[in-house]
Order: sequence, then structure tokens, then C-alpha cells
Amino acid sequence: MNLRKHTDSHGNYYELNEIKNSLTTIFIHGVGLDNTMWYPQKKYFVDQSALFYDLLNHGQSSGGFTDLSFDIYSNQLLHLINELQLDKINIVGFSIGALIAQHFTEKFYYKVNKLVLIGSVYKRSDKQIETVQKRYSEALNGKSIINDSINRWFSESYLNNNPQVYKFFYNLLEKKKDKDFLPAYKIFVNSDQYSINYSNFKMPTLIMTGENEVGSTPLMSEGISKEIKNSDLYIIKDAKHGATIEKSKVVNEKINKFLF
Repeated sequence: MNLRKHTDSHGNYYELNEIKNSLTTIFIHGVGLDNTMWYPQKKYFVDQSALFYDLLNHGQSSGGFTDLSFDIYSNQLLHLINELQLDKINIVGFSIGALIAQHFTEKFYYKVNKLVLIGSVYKRSDKQIETVQKRYSEALNGKSIINDSINRWFSESYLNNNPQVYKFFYNLLEKKKDKDFLPAYKIFVNSDQYSINYSNFKMPTLIMTGENEVGSTPLMSEGISKEIKNSDLYIIKDAKHGATIEKSKVVNEKINKFLF
């Protein structure tokens, strides 16, 4: 993929594969990560216009925001679209990226051609909220949650057979700065407090999650699918949160068939 790397006037870092007369698909990464998590997708979607960017407080985009919100992240995406003069886009959002995609679509639905949501949370139970809040408290108190995260995202056998994947995500999570990560993690943890009105979600939508997901469960994806009338639901067999990597072949083929 011939990616053009650039930082726009708002401090948003992105990598763009531009194909003439092709609608751009924008990929939004998960919390604590950056655009590099999409490495299987960068290899796969070489024939499509695709944009991979870093969220504020992540990667090479502007950092130092102490108080973040889904509105701020939606506006970041809007600035990016406007600067590149994109009329309509496809969005592929993962984890917090899937939440940002939904909040963006609620406000700017007329900009969205098709929507793909991967590993999104939805109406967590009290117990699930307690679990993520405990994890946030540990991170806030300086405890490393890296090993716990990676082991929650990938199957044990996959990590044993692919030590380079463990190393990649460990290094990525290790280099994040707490002062940038924690404000972003906070809105992910408290995402249930930000309701979404799905009435304008008329665009074709694909909702996916891993069969063995514990944080973004198949039941949650079913709930989102019921909210979005024009949606397809796909549960990725033998997958956890890291399905875009561990089951990249299946995920990429599903996205490709749905979008193009």
C-alpha cells in the first residue's frame, strides 16, 4: 500500500492510500493503540482508498487533552474529512473506534455511506461496568494492565504461535503516556453514560464481534443490530477482541464484501 503520511492543520496524523474515483474508507483504532494496529488491513485493502489515522492523545496526533469526549473525537474526524474534502465516507471502527463511529454517525449521518462496527460495547450490565471501572482504577493508580489486555484480546494458542504479535502490542501499549491514555480510557469506561440516538442510521451497517469476546460480547452486538434496522450481524468464530489481527482473513473478506 502506497500510504501518504501527513499531519493536517488540526494536528491529526493520518496515512492515506488514495485511489482515484474510489470512496475513502476511514479506519478508527482502539483505545491506547494507534493506526499501526491496522497492519493486516493496510496490506489487504491496497486497491481501495483507505485512511488510517491516530485519535487525539494517541500515536502521532495532538496530545495533552485532559478532558476528552465523544464530541471532541467526532469533531476530530469531521476536521479530517473536511480538510481532505471528502463528501462521503465509509467508516470501520474498532472498540472505542466503533463508539466514535456511532457518535459521529448520529450527528453527521449524511457523511456516512456505509458503517462497520467491530468489537463495540453496548449497554453494559452493572457487573460489566464494575469490571471496566476496576481496570480503570488500577491504571489510574499506576498498575500495568498491558498483559491482562493482550491476554484478553487474543487466544492463548495464537499468542504462543505468534510471539511477534504479543511483542507488537506490548511495545505499542508500553509506549503510551498515561497522561494521554487515561483521559481517553475514561470515556471508554464511562461510554454507557453517553446515549446514542440511532434514528438516522439508515446506511448499510455491518456489526461484528468475536465469539469469545468478554468485553464487547456477541449479545452487545446483537443489541446494536436491533437498534440499526439496515444492519448485518456477524459473529467471528473462535475470536476475541483482537479479531482484526487473529482472524484478519475472515474480517478483511467480510469488510471487503460488505463495502465493495
